[in-house]
Amino acid sequence: MHETLTLLTEPAGILRIFMTSASRAQNRQQRPFARLFQRRPLYRDIVHAARAAGFTCSNAHFSHYGFWRSGEIQQTLGEIPNTLLSVYVDILGDHEELKAFCLSHDALLKDTSLYFKPAESWRFGMQPTP
Repeated sequence: MHETLTLLTEPAGILRIFMTSASRAQNRQQRPFARLFQRRPLYRDIVHAARAAGFTCSNAHFSHYGFWRSGEIQQTLGEIPNTLLSVYVDILGDHEELKAFCLSHDALLKDTSLYFKPAESWRFGMQPTP
Protein backbone atom coordinates (compact mmCIF):
# COMPACT_ATOMS: atom_id res chain seq x y z
CA MET A 1 0.00 0.00 0.00
CA HIS A 2 1.28 3.45 -0.96
CA GLU A 3 0.41 6.96 0.14
CA THR A 4 -0.39 9.71 -2.34
CA LEU A 5 -0.23 13.44 -1.73
CA THR A 6 -3.70 14.98 -1.83
CA LEU A 7 -5.64 18.06 -0.79
CA LEU A 8 -7.77 17.60 2.31
CA THR A 9 -10.75 19.94 2.56
CA GLU A 10 -12.86 21.21 5.43
CA PRO A 11 -15.83 23.58 5.39
CA ALA A 12 -14.96 27.15 6.37
CA GLY A 13 -16.23 30.65 5.88
CA ILE A 14 -15.24 34.28 5.43
CA LEU A 15 -16.90 37.02 7.45
CA ARG A 16 -16.50 40.37 5.71
CA ILE A 17 -17.21 43.46 7.82
CA PHE A 18 -17.58 46.80 6.00
CA MET A 19 -17.18 50.30 7.50
CA THR A 20 -15.56 53.61 6.55
CA SER A 21 -11.99 54.37 7.55
CA ALA A 22 -13.44 57.19 9.71
CA SER A 23 -15.36 54.64 11.84
CA ARG A 24 -14.02 54.73 15.37
CA ALA A 25 -14.21 52.38 18.31
CA GLN A 26 -16.08 53.65 21.36
CA ASN A 27 -13.69 54.89 24.02
CA ARG A 28 -14.48 53.55 27.48
CA GLN A 29 -12.79 56.44 29.27
CA GLN A 30 -15.12 58.91 30.94
CA ARG A 31 -13.01 62.05 30.43
CA PRO A 32 -14.51 64.05 27.51
CA PHE A 33 -11.19 65.52 26.38
CA ALA A 34 -9.50 62.11 26.23
CA ARG A 35 -12.41 60.69 24.22
CA LEU A 36 -11.82 63.27 21.49
CA PHE A 37 -8.22 62.37 20.77
CA GLN A 38 -7.78 58.74 21.74
CA ARG A 39 -10.35 56.94 19.62
CA ARG A 40 -8.82 54.11 17.62
CA PRO A 41 -9.98 53.06 14.16
CA LEU A 42 -12.76 50.48 14.45
CA TYR A 43 -11.07 48.05 12.05
CA ARG A 44 -8.13 47.72 14.48
CA ASP A 45 -10.39 46.76 17.37
CA ILE A 46 -12.16 44.18 15.19
CA VAL A 47 -8.85 42.56 14.12
CA HIS A 48 -7.67 42.46 17.76
CA ALA A 49 -11.00 40.95 18.86
CA ALA A 50 -10.73 38.27 16.14
CA ARG A 51 -7.24 37.38 17.31
CA ALA A 52 -8.36 37.19 20.94
CA ALA A 53 -11.24 34.91 19.84
CA GLY A 54 -8.70 32.48 18.32
CA PHE A 55 -9.44 32.83 14.61
CA THR A 56 -6.83 31.70 12.09
CA CYS A 57 -6.64 34.93 10.11
CA SER A 58 -8.05 38.47 10.05
CA ASN A 59 -7.00 41.35 7.79
CA ALA A 60 -8.11 44.92 7.10
CA HIS A 61 -8.41 45.94 3.44
CA PHE A 62 -8.59 49.55 2.27
CA SER A 63 -10.25 50.84 -0.88
CA HIS A 64 -8.88 53.57 -3.14
CA TYR A 65 -12.01 54.26 -5.16
CA GLY A 66 -15.67 53.60 -4.42
CA PHE A 67 -18.74 54.60 -2.41
CA TRP A 68 -20.32 53.68 0.91
CA ARG A 69 -24.07 53.30 1.52
CA SER A 70 -25.33 55.18 -1.54
CA GLY A 71 -23.04 58.15 -1.01
CA GLU A 72 -20.97 59.94 -3.61
CA ILE A 73 -18.11 58.12 -5.32
CA GLN A 74 -14.88 58.87 -3.43
CA GLN A 75 -11.21 58.42 -4.28
CA THR A 76 -7.82 58.72 -2.65
CA LEU A 77 -5.91 61.75 -3.86
CA GLY A 78 -2.21 60.89 -3.80
CA GLU A 79 -1.08 60.74 -0.20
CA ILE A 80 -4.13 62.55 1.19
CA PRO A 81 -6.30 60.02 3.06
CA ASN A 82 -10.04 60.00 2.39
CA THR A 83 -11.97 58.86 5.47
CA LEU A 84 -15.18 58.39 3.46
CA LEU A 85 -13.76 55.40 1.57
CA SER A 86 -14.71 51.97 2.82
CA VAL A 87 -12.57 49.54 4.75
CA TYR A 88 -13.42 45.90 5.23
CA VAL A 89 -12.10 43.33 7.66
CA ASP A 90 -12.00 39.65 6.69
CA ILE A 91 -12.13 36.99 9.38
CA LEU A 92 -11.61 33.35 8.36
CA GLY A 93 -13.20 30.58 10.39
CA ASP A 94 -16.04 28.16 10.97
CA HIS A 95 -19.62 29.38 10.29
CA GLU A 96 -20.85 28.82 13.85
CA GLU A 97 -17.73 30.40 15.40
CA LEU A 98 -18.10 33.46 13.16
CA LYS A 99 -21.77 33.76 14.07
CA ALA A 100 -20.94 33.50 17.78
CA PHE A 101 -18.24 36.17 17.33
CA CYS A 102 -20.78 38.58 15.81
CA LEU A 103 -23.29 37.95 18.59
CA SER A 104 -20.71 38.42 21.34
CA HIS A 105 -19.30 41.60 19.75
CA ASP A 106 -22.61 43.25 18.85
CA ALA A 107 -21.64 46.61 20.40
CA LEU A 108 -18.46 46.71 18.29
CA LEU A 109 -20.18 45.63 15.05
CA LYS A 110 -23.55 47.42 15.33
CA ASP A 111 -22.81 50.19 12.79
CA THR A 112 -21.10 47.98 10.22
CA SER A 113 -22.34 45.84 7.32
CA LEU A 114 -21.73 42.12 7.78
CA TYR A 115 -21.50 39.51 5.01
CA PHE A 116 -20.73 35.80 5.25
CA LYS A 117 -19.34 33.78 2.38
CA PRO A 118 -19.01 29.97 2.51
CA ALA A 119 -15.55 28.67 1.63
CA GLU A 120 -13.33 25.61 1.99
CA SER A 121 -10.11 25.24 3.90
CA TRP A 122 -7.48 23.26 2.00
CA ARG A 123 -4.35 21.58 3.31
CA PHE A 124 -1.95 18.99 1.97
CA GLY A 125 -2.09 15.49 3.37
CA MET A 126 -1.34 11.91 2.52
CA GLN A 127 -4.05 9.48 1.41
CA PRO A 128 -3.57 5.70 1.33
CA THR A 129 -3.87 4.14 -2.13
CA PRO A 130 -4.21 0.43 -2.91
